[in-house]
Amino acid sequence: MRARRDILTIDVEEWFHGHNYLPHVPPERWDAQESRVVANTRHCLDLLAKYDVRATFFVLGWVAARQPDLVGRILAAGHEVGCHSHAHPVVYELTEGDFLADLKQGLAALTAAGVTSCRLYRAPSFSLTRQVHQFLPLLADHGIDIDSSVFPIHHPRYGQPRAARHPYRQQLPRQLELVRVPMTTVRCGSVNLPFSGGGYLRLLPLALYRRLAEMAHRQGVPVMIYLHPWELDSFRPEVGMSRLDRLRSQGGQNRMPAKLEEILADGRFQTLGEYVGTRRAADDLPCRTWPPT
Repeated sequence: MRARRDILTIDVEEWFHGHNYLPHVPPERWDAQESRVVANTRHCLDLLAKYDVRATFFVLGWVAARQPDLVGRILAAGHEVGCHSHAHPVVYELTEGDFLADLKQGLAALTAAGVTSCRLYRAPSFSLTRQVHQFLPLLADHGIDIDSSVFPIHHPRYGQPRAARHPYRQQLPRQLELVRVPMTTVRCGSVNLPFSGGGYLRLLPLALYRRLAEMAHRQGVPVMIYLHPWELDSFRPEVGMSRLDRLRSQGGQNRMPAKLEEILADGRFQTLGEYVGTRRAADDLPCRTWPPT
């Protein structure tokens, strides 16, 4: 058992919200699709209860508006709830006004579902990238003080390979501030390697995941796991995706429930808010000035 505690996060969305599905299941068809988020999220909650683990659930406003009782169940189980946007947009394709409208709608849906304070945000597909960093003050304006949208890797959709790998305080205009906790990577030579969530976690052998997690700890990077409830599902939608997109979206899905159980069984975990609270109390988060680089 590792002495250090890892961070467990779950992005609560329907299977069709993934951006690989977007060309095949556009938003105007979402309400006509089979909904599986309630059963899959309950599966997650049951596993967390079995291993006495508290997690951070980044909930899509679209889901919260349609399934408010599910949000209530997450809260009643003692978990932390953050905002995952409302309609799962690609953030860097939005205008500032569109981003603000989506943020407000997502927060309003969470409030209506019983979330009394929402301090955390994760952009869909980590798409709050460098070209739209001017949106960051809008998060702080609406009560968000922890952002989990930075992925410091090469990726055609969301990569920010030059971004910081370690958590930091981001100064904002008007004396506002965000704590930004990048997604976990391991530094190998000049490359940052992802491993702790999504398709990376589904496809990697468990032994390799464990080895990379230990490497990340030695490099002083917190291990933050991220997953989606649909990744524990046996459902495999056939919507005409390419082989590559199918691999990204469904590869390793059949092994994910057992893999997650093993990870939960041999680890120690905390919420993202607990992790940031500990770092703030120790006053050891480096500060980066505005504008971001």
